[in-house]
Amino acid sequence: MTMYPLLFEPTLLEKVWGGHSIHHWKYGTESQKPIGESWEIFSENVIRNGENAGLTLQSLIDANPQCMIGSNESEEFPLLVKILDAKEWLSVQVHPDDALALELEGESRGKTECWYILHADEEACIQYDIKHDCTIGDYADAIDNGQPKRCLEFLPVKAGDIIYVPAGTVHAIGPGIMLYELQQTSDTTYRLYDWDRVGLDGKPRELHIEKGLLCSKPGSGRYPYPVKEALMIDGNCVLPLIRETYFTLDKVSLGKQPFFLAMNGKAALLTNIGKHDVYLTYGAMSITLPIATSAFLPAALEHVSIGCEKQDQSAQVLIAAQNDI
Repeated sequence: MTMYPLLFEPTLLEKVWGGHSIHHWKYGTESQKPIGESWEIFSENVIRNGENAGLTLQSLIDANPQCMIGSNESEEFPLLVKILDAKEWLSVQVHPDDALALELEGESRGKTECWYILHADEEACIQYDIKHDCTIGDYADAIDNGQPKRCLEFLPVKAGDIIYVPAGTVHAIGPGIMLYELQQTSDTTYRLYDWDRVGLDGKPRELHIEKGLLCSKPGSGRYPYPVKEALMIDGNCVLPLIRETYFTLDKVSLGKQPFFLAMNGKAALLTNIGKHDVYLTYGAMSITLPIATSAFLPAALEHVSIGCEKQDQSAQVLIAAQNDI
């Protein structure tokens, strides 16, 4: 099996809270439907380049796990990369950790995630955790008394912010925000409040109060997240964003020399968030990673050089990987 950077057909999902920013960012046009999510790198995404075009990412992992993810055994790829566009508030929600996902849903994996803010309107904010002086009991009482917002904490955000959302953190993304999301591969979500609106079918969306309160862990998140200082490597600015149990995330602003990415025996997930196309060189081959596009780099590539003809550091990529913790 030939190993090379894999590009995908993104899975665009219509959402009641979605907008047009994702479609415009990717294709330069507005979508007719409110697109809330683009699943960029997911186990069931279809490959669109090279000899494996038409196959899913998971099918390649199943066929050769060692080359694809550096493992002797096949498994569902445990990370998922999305782009989200919130024209309206997402529901106030919470995700279970691994143990509760197994107990409540029979799922092997919970959902811890992080966000990198790509764009935020002036005065944009997120809902993050419950207030320090509120307990879960206080929050349950507030919901019962028809005051579901009373215990919620709201925080302003801007482009470039990194938000860590461990399982158990009550959260919601606010209007006017487009962000990159890196998460465990899970779609288990418990809605606690949905802003008294109806869904795309004209009916109120289901809430999951009992399970959501059971999963909530006030204070488990950290805001602002303690980002380390940037490093200059061969003229490239490398900013370590996240180092947590399930994943790592870095932002690289490209300089005059290509950035040398060592795979270290595991796959890497790239998303081009900058203003220019970049090129990925592996061995004697090279492919282009267009703006607003993501790529999966198989572990067997060993190393990849990431470069750009523009040298003003406005070419930027996010690089995610499983953590060794």
